Amino acid sequence: MELKQELKLKQTLSQKMIQSANILQMGQIELKEYIEEMALENPVVDLEEREPENGRLEENGELNEKIRRFEELASLDRQNQTYYQDEEEEAGRLEPGRSQDGLLESLLEQACMLHLTKREEKIFRYMIKNLDASGYLSVNFGELCAGLGIEETEGERIWKNFGRLEPRGIGARSLKECLLMQLSYLAEDGSVVIDIVQNETMRTEMLAAHIISNHLDLLGKNQMKQLARVCSCNLEEVLLAAARIRELNPKPGSGYGDESYDKYIVPDIIITQTEHGFEMQLSDETLPQIAINPYYLLLMKQKDTETEAKDYIEEKIRQAEWVCQCIGKRNQTLLRLAEEILCVQGEFFAKGSGKLAPWTQKQAAKSLGVSEPTLSRTVREKYLQCRWGIFPLSYFFSRHMAAGGFGMTDKGRLADREEAANQEETAVQAEVVNRMETGKDPREAIRHLIKTENPRKPFSDRVLSEKLAEAGITLSRRTVAKYREEMGIRDASGRKCFGI
Repeated sequence: MELKQELKLKQTLSQKMIQSANILQMGQIELKEYIEEMALENPVVDLEEREPENGRLEENGELNEKIRRFEELASLDRQNQTYYQDEEEEAGRLEPGRSQDGLLESLLEQACMLHLTKREEKIFRYMIKNLDASGYLSVNFGELCAGLGIEETEGERIWKNFGRLEPRGIGARSLKECLLMQLSYLAEDGSVVIDIVQNETMRTEMLAAHIISNHLDLLGKNQMKQLARVCSCNLEEVLLAAARIRELNPKPGSGYGDESYDKYIVPDIIITQTEHGFEMQLSDETLPQIAINPYYLLLMKQKDTETEAKDYIEEKIRQAEWVCQCIGKRNQTLLRLAEEILCVQGEFFAKGSGKLAPWTQKQAAKSLGVSEPTLSRTVREKYLQCRWGIFPLSYFFSRHMAAGGFGMTDKGRLADREEAANQEETAVQAEVVNRMETGKDPREAIRHLIKTENPRKPFSDRVLSEKLAEAGITLSRRTVAKYREEMGIRDASGRKCFGI
């Protein structure tokens, strides 16, 4: 074993720095939850309705001055308290409630009308409670039967009762089974009865069932001609069967409310247009205001309070003060970024979508004098509201362009890997230069070309690249494919429509 000395330089982050970085990247809802959780953990903190003035803790001053200031705040007249409570109650009535007729409740009510034995109903109710949000049986069927102490044949017989419930396809164990259950009803004895309105639709129903059972992959790839060959039928019959399959619901349970609240977007920045130009404000009305409980302030003043208790209270006050400093710094950085967005993307706010100027987070970080990881945290989960709607802050940046030195890396990935993945450079330098010079958004151009193409002969990515070049936008085929996938547009084979 050899001993040797080695000099290393290692950067470490203190707990306060980590806390500051975490608060910086929080959105409105997440920050509100964080403050409320902090108030539960810190006994000296009380949460109050936010006042028009900035009532946060000062960032400097001695502890005695803080105590005096907190006492003054605690002694203020609270004549508006009733008004705030009424306002909160009114806001509560407008919040979305939980679903009163969820999937589970609906199925359990239907199960009561199936005339099962008590034992069968108990087993069937257990199966219902093991469905996921999409309506599928979420556990292995063999393990479920073994856990209930029954044979799989008996479990299969009881499971078939799902075919008598609504929505159809509920309780399936696979996608194929879900779609097939919607093509047929199960009779009282468990046998399959094809659900047809008119006799001439029988062949379409049977062909649809055959495609689901054996060739669902070809249907997903939109390979209709190959489907016609393997099914030994003509293209017209395959198209009719495919249309019938598209009418089915692959997630029969998704139409029911779940047990959680709906997620709403709360904007962090609001930009309005007036006769004098644009006005910008920070939307922090939903955030509670941090205050110190008067009881602990009184303990701090009493001479008979133990030194250990005073030290504890003082430490908790310092923690609350640091959180307020972090929130203040977050808001200040957010406002500076919003001002920069308004300056650079002024044409968008005046004229609307399609008027975004080429701009990257790297350029924004340089303008604000902050690092790229800091800007990445500032942008994350933040939203801006204007006359054109609510947009994530990332919307105002060119996501796949590395400006400045046209670098191929993103330092921000160390701070936020998920955000950095969206920032990854994929275009060549010529493409970046072209986009910066022309100010055109290639995504909009690609969308327009696809919208105007012949649906029976859609453009391939190579043809799209050539047509963009004719319009003065240089993009490689791979970049076109990447932009197309970002917009949720299928490839040429997936977009192709077959005439009947």
